[in-house]
Amino acid sequence: MKNKKNDSKNLKGLFQKIFLVIISALLFWLSNPNVFFENGLGWLGWFNYFPIFYLIKKSRLSESTIFGAIFGVLAYGLYGYWLKAFHPLGLIIVCIGYLVICSLLFTVLKIADLVCKKNGWLLQFICVCGYEYIKTLGFFGISYGVTAYTQWNFLYLIQICAIIGVFGLNLIVIFPSAFLFSFITKTIQRKRLLEHVDHARKSHISAYVKKEQALAINSLQLTYVCGILWIILFSASLCYGYSVMRKPEPEKHVTVAAIQNNESPWKNGIEEYSKNVKNLIQLTEEAQYLSTDIDFIIWPETAVAPSIIYNYDYGTDVRRFMLISQLLNFLDENNAVFVIGNSHEVEMKGAEKEHYNSALVFESGKNVHPPEPGIYSKIKLVPFTESFPWKHTFSSLYVKLLNGSPHMWEKGEEYTVFNYRGLKFSTPICFEDTFSTICRQMVLNGSRCFFNLSNDSWSNSIPCQRQHLAMAVFRSVENHVPSVRSTASGVTCIISQNGKIVKAAPEFCEAYIIGEIPVMSENEQTFFTKTGDIAGKAEAGLAMLILIIQTIVVIINKLTNR
Repeated sequence: MKNKKNDSKNLKGLFQKIFLVIISALLFWLSNPNVFFENGLGWLGWFNYFPIFYLIKKSRLSESTIFGAIFGVLAYGLYGYWLKAFHPLGLIIVCIGYLVICSLLFTVLKIADLVCKKNGWLLQFICVCGYEYIKTLGFFGISYGVTAYTQWNFLYLIQICAIIGVFGLNLIVIFPSAFLFSFITKTIQRKRLLEHVDHARKSHISAYVKKEQALAINSLQLTYVCGILWIILFSASLCYGYSVMRKPEPEKHVTVAAIQNNESPWKNGIEEYSKNVKNLIQLTEEAQYLSTDIDFIIWPETAVAPSIIYNYDYGTDVRRFMLISQLLNFLDENNAVFVIGNSHEVEMKGAEKEHYNSALVFESGKNVHPPEPGIYSKIKLVPFTESFPWKHTFSSLYVKLLNGSPHMWEKGEEYTVFNYRGLKFSTPICFEDTFSTICRQMVLNGSRCFFNLSNDSWSNSIPCQRQHLAMAVFRSVENHVPSVRSTASGVTCIISQNGKIVKAAPEFCEAYIIGEIPVMSENEQTFFTKTGDIAGKAEAGLAMLILIIQTIVVIINKLTNR
């Protein structure tokens, strides 16, 4: 009978833990842009980790590892479902990657709970913040899924990122999960200890119970103190955001037009390329008909597929040469500065051509005939879809990852800053504007505006495009510079230096937007621009340091008590 009760209790506990894993994954998914809520339910982001902290407390070390693996697959499978549109293998790779990453995270969180029993929640909180920074680093690093990005519509709060960056904001957004977990568990613990005080007084363990009660009270008081500090920081952030949002804009402006051609990324061939260029020219002419004083016209990532310079200088395909000539004639007859996404090819002596995902900048009468545009080539390439460093070692996997494309891209080397018509700007390409380090370096080099060229149309997913937009908003806020996004299918928009979406085109249609952006002072740089992601580095470093010290202390205590 006793065994049956134990089995029933264990089974109930297992179901509770699985339920917590599912709830955690759903909170993560729904707090970000998703298929049900295009902008995401950002307020859920404040509680993303609460079920995880509770799950870790109730689980053994081995269980924590397993539940972490399950969470990684569920959370990122739901969040990044759109990867299957590129290739099912892409979604599988991400799910496997986060199966490993989250199993390690949950293991570390359990170790933190074991080595720091009374106030392990604080160490776990720092570990989570450190993890979200570390996961964006290196070849496999991606910024998708960072908790603070769920707050992209909370403009007054996110202005603090100009000081502490998105990983500093993580401290504010993730803390409520940790505080709520600590407050509930320690309040319950204290209540249980109080209930046993009378019983303990009649036994020989009264001193032990009183000691435990005192520790519980002290621990709860620490939770209150941390909660008060959070309220002060949160309030100060809102006050700072309010003051920033009320600042007047610079007087000098330039007019921009961002084109959205809604082209399919899967159609190739000269007929399709010619159709796309003709469509881009037509949309541009429509925009210029409405506004004759446009300074900059921006076309999306790889809007012109054939390499403009290579086909003009070395090309042997007559039809491609004629298409490029037609395009250059249009540019040379136009008064605006054009920023064009292009599959740029470079002729190499004694080797194959090198292919770059580039932005080319043209101005009539200066660099159109022959084409000698300013060039920026994408530096941060998408792992597995644009870059795969082990193509010779894993050749069969490399062929599958190409997904019909003839090549992947070479990596650019310079954070180029362009200077046209009094505006210094940079052109982060596609998901480069999801990385604070990339955009910050461009601003350090002198840029005062981002012209982002993107193509997320392959995803066939509005949530994918909104997730991308959410991160782009933070690049403007962190560096206090405006952004203009020209995308193949969305979200084409103008973002103010405060992260406000000033104008936006609807997704998955041919469209364009016209608007003004301020020319920001060259003498102003935000604290974040000057210092970078010091918050993320500090979180990761502090978490590792405390975890190592606490582990060593526990080991020494066990050895000395033998």
